[in-house]
Amino acid sequence: MLKNKAFMIWLVAFGLVSANLLTAQAAEVREKGIPLRIVTTTLPVTVFTLNVVGQTPGVRVEMLLPPNLGCPHDYDLTPGEMKRISQAEVIIVNGLGLEEFLSKPLKLAHPRVKWITATEGVVALKGQETHHPSEKKRHSVAHDHPEAEAALNGHAWVSPKQAALMVGTIAEGLARVDPGRAEIYRANGKDYQQKLERLFEEMKTVMGRSPKNKVLTVHNSFDYLARDLGWQAVGSIQSAPGVEPSPREMARLIGMIKKEGVAAIITEPQYSDKTARTLARETGAAILSLEPVATGQPAADTYERAMKANLEAMKRTFR
Repeated sequence: MLKNKAFMIWLVAFGLVSANLLTAQAAEVREKGIPLRIVTTTLPVTVFTLNVVGQTPGVRVEMLLPPNLGCPHDYDLTPGEMKRISQAEVIIVNGLGLEEFLSKPLKLAHPRVKWITATEGVVALKGQETHHPSEKKRHSVAHDHPEAEAALNGHAWVSPKQAALMVGTIAEGLARVDPGRAEIYRANGKDYQQKLERLFEEMKTVMGRSPKNKVLTVHNSFDYLARDLGWQAVGSIQSAPGVEPSPREMARLIGMIKKEGVAAIITEPQYSDKTARTLARETGAAILSLEPVATGQPAADTYERAMKANLEAMKRTFR
């Protein structure tokens, strides 16, 4: 408790000094050729931003969080990460409640930083705690209030259709922040969007081969993909990440899979598929292992490679 309090005091002092310095320096950045410093939070947001920026000189993209962290939710920022935030001109976040941990420290350390929320405009799904993953809500979040989104499902990027939308939002956001390079950002963003849209259409064609349209997931990571493909995610194996079902819950899941006519159980490489395989054996549902692209090294082709692998997995499952 005392440690956290001391850290917050440090943030206030560090932030006030940093914010004042950065405000004074911001006007000189373009004139002196100092790189535009963009800090991104998660792996997918970083990959999308790298594609929008491309090889543009004078722009630096830095990923804030550890590449193997996954979904951050309750992450505690380190002093080094706070320093990185304080030196940024632009911060690009996923939104939809994924960066709740970031709002208060950021307001203290760097209140004048420019925000871009990649999921602004996404038609959001409710989070897992609502037990109604198909319920929709129009999402329009203020850039300085990511904590207001806590009840929403933050995994929009897992669907290439939503990823393309996020790319467009990032491109337009950077065009506003850095108007001198606006056309570059928009052109790069459009090219990348088209690649993702083609991938999505291929997925839709493959998944359309199944006469059934219901899936069960490990947890709610793939709800956006299911919705966009015209499928229904009827539930999740885990009530929370890493929490396996009890014997009683297993019996309920088996009954639900049979009753609903679930076509496939979607698993993730980051989690054991033992429970999913037991359910598949008891019900006859197919196993479909898909990569959610929550962890890994940030490179321009990271998301595309993962989604192409997902497409191939779909083809093997639904021949």
